[in-house]
Amino acid sequence: MIDLLVLWAWELDADFVVRLEKACNARQVSIYFAGEHDIPKLPALLESGQVQARCAIDRVWDWGGEWERHVPAMRAHVPCMLNHYDEVRLIWNKPHIHFQVIAHGLHAPHMLVLPSVQAEPNPNLMDLSRLGGPFSIKSAHSGGSGVLRPATTWQDVLDKRMEWPHDETLMQTWVEPRTLTFGQTEKRAWFRVFYACGSTFVCWQDDRTHRQTVVTPEEESQFGLDVLRGMVHQIANVCGLQLFSTEIALDQNGIWQVVDYVNDPCDYRLQSTAHEGVPDEVVTAVCERIAGWVKRQRRGGGERAGGRPLEKKKKKKQ
Repeated sequence: MIDLLVLWAWELDADFVVRLEKACNARQVSIYFAGEHDIPKLPALLESGQVQARCAIDRVWDWGGEWERHVPAMRAHVPCMLNHYDEVRLIWNKPHIHFQVIAHGLHAPHMLVLPSVQAEPNPNLMDLSRLGGPFSIKSAHSGGSGVLRPATTWQDVLDKRMEWPHDETLMQTWVEPRTLTFGQTEKRAWFRVFYACGSTFVCWQDDRTHRQTVVTPEEESQFGLDVLRGMVHQIANVCGLQLFSTEIALDQNGIWQVVDYVNDPCDYRLQSTAHEGVPDEVVTAVCERIAGWVKRQRRGGGERAGGRPLEKKKKKKQ
């Protein structure tokens, strides 16, 4: 029985995979990697019992098509997923998670939703004044927000929605972060926080360049940034995931805004090899938390996000 099965095929995941293997080996957690050429054979191996795993991380299924043919077999034969397929699909729907976040007492930029081009080719003009000024435009199932530019007109919306004709278009109030000064350094109060199996790792993330730097204990103390950890634990309770990242900004009115709710799968490229990558020490720490969590599953002390006990699942019949 393997403790952790990892499915991966993106070449830029290689550094993450190396660190995860090292973290598992240090904790006597057995790990098995299924790469690009192994994944097509995986359903048969799982069905026959040649591959058996307690837990799994699937970093390919979100590509769709051939890359998700193994999902039914994974559902049937791997009892513990980081993260569960159904819960990930829910967080991919940004309007859904937007209203869930607000319902749990957090703030998020005001949102308007426009049907897809396919559903409504010639929409009526919407009252954009409700957004209070410049706004961002993205699709309802987009990945990370990327480096966006503020929009101001209805024509901006009509032009942008043509890039995703089968998806809804979201318009949200543009968040301009405060500037915080630490010593001689000024930083924009925009943060990416990584959540891994109950632990949080807070990074500054410049919203203009996406360059990330780890928040120091001194910065966290001076600016009261521990509030971010509490917010992210709330988000973990909302989404039920064990691994994700989120973006949170302090706006000009001093309000913490959840600006990019839940991202999974996370981009774990190392900053030492990619300008927009994650600080290397954060990736290493995430891998250590994963290895520790998997080891606890072997001991029967599993937890889900927010400390909720794992539900016992019956094996599905095929």
